[in-house]
Amino acid sequence: MEFTYKDTKMKGVLVSISEGNLNIKLVNGYNLLVPGSSISDINIIEKIQQNQITGETSKPLEKGTRKVAFIGTGGTIASRVDYITGAVKPVLNPGFLRESVSNLSKYTLDINLLEAVLSENITPDDWVVFARAVKEKLSANDGAVILHGTDTMSYTASALSFMFQSLTGPVVFIGSQRSSDRPSSDAFLNLEGGLEFASSDLGEVCIAMHENSSDDRVALHRAVRSRKMHSSRRDAFHSMGTKPLGIYENNKVTISPEAKLRGEELILNEKLETSVALVYFHPGLTAEDFTAMTEGKRATVIMGTGLGHTGTRLYPVVKDIMDRGDHVLMTTQCLYGSVNMNVYSTGRELLRLGVIPLSNMLPEVAMIKAMHVLANYPEEDFRNTMLSNLRGEMLEREFLQEDY
Repeated sequence: MEFTYKDTKMKGVLVSISEGNLNIKLVNGYNLLVPGSSISDINIIEKIQQNQITGETSKPLEKGTRKVAFIGTGGTIASRVDYITGAVKPVLNPGFLRESVSNLSKYTLDINLLEAVLSENITPDDWVVFARAVKEKLSANDGAVILHGTDTMSYTASALSFMFQSLTGPVVFIGSQRSSDRPSSDAFLNLEGGLEFASSDLGEVCIAMHENSSDDRVALHRAVRSRKMHSSRRDAFHSMGTKPLGIYENNKVTISPEAKLRGEELILNEKLETSVALVYFHPGLTAEDFTAMTEGKRATVIMGTGLGHTGTRLYPVVKDIMDRGDHVLMTTQCLYGSVNMNVYSTGRELLRLGVIPLSNMLPEVAMIKAMHVLANYPEEDFRNTMLSNLRGEMLEREFLQEDY
C-alpha cells in the first residue's frame, strides 16, 4: 500500500497486527512500527498489487553462455521473508534473482535446491550429500555455487576440498551475513562475485564473501585456509595467514597465480571417518574430562596453547591413546603462527609420546583432514599423510593480516 504517516508519504506492506500495533515493511527494507495510539495518523492513498511491490515474475531466467550449477543448502543467503504472506521464500526465485544480481544474463543456471538446513545443524553426513550433488552437477556445468549458512561454512567447504581429489571446475561457497530483504544485505554482491569465480579456470573449493565492510569487493578464500572471524560484519571471512585467492571488483575477477586450476577429471572420495575429536585445551581441563572426550576416537586433534602445549596432567591420557593404536595431533589455538614443539620441554615430552605436530594447519581443518585420511589411506600412512600438504592447508610462509 501507499500511505502517509505523520505527513510523510511511504510505501510498504502490512506484515502483522500485534497488541493493537501495526508492523509495516517499507519498500526500502526497514520496518515501521505504528503504535495503536497513532493508527489514526495513517492515511492510505492506494492499495498496490503484490508484484508491484516485490517485482517478482514467473518469467524464466534468460540463458547465458556460461553454465553454473546453483546448489541451495540453506542459510541466510538461501532464503528471505515474503512480507506479503509472512512466509520464507528461496532467494533462487528467478524473478528475484533477475532483479537483484546484475550479471545474471551471462549465465545459464542449473538450480538444485537441497533440503534447507541451518548450518549449525549440518553434519558430516550432509557433507557427503552436498559433495554428491556437486559431482552430479559439475559434470554438466562450468562450475558450481553452493549457498550455505556462514556459521559452519568453512567446515563444509574444507570437507569438500579434501573429498574432491580433482575438480573439473571451481566449487564456490557463498553465504550472507544479512538477509536479502535488508537494504544492507551482502547477498547480492556475493552472488555476483561468486558467479564470476564459478565460471573461472579455478579447480578447487573456495568461499566468496565481502572483502571489506563496503559494498564493492568480494574476496575468494581457499576453503582450507578460511575462517569466520566476526559474528555479524559483512567481511566476516578471512584467509588465515595468507592472501585471498581472488578478488572481484568492478565486474572483473583477478585470480592469484597460487590458485589451483581445473583438471581434466572429476574424482570424489566421499568416505569419512567421523570418530575424530577436536579438544580445546584450557587450564580447567581435567584428565577425566579429556578421557571422556577422546574415548572411542581414532584420532584426537588438540588445540594447544602457544607453540603446542597442554598441561602435564593430560600426558597419561595421551599415552593411553597412543598405546591403544589411536592418534593425537597438535595444533595451536592462536589465530596466527605455527606449532613448534621442540622449543619447550612440555612440547618435547608430547613429541616423545607420539603426538603429531601439524605446523600452521587450522584446528578445524585438521579435524576434517583426519576424517578424510583415516577413511581413505592405509593406517600406516596416517602420520606422513597428515604431514603432507594435500590441498594447501599448510603454509610455507605465513602472512599476518596487516601484511596484505
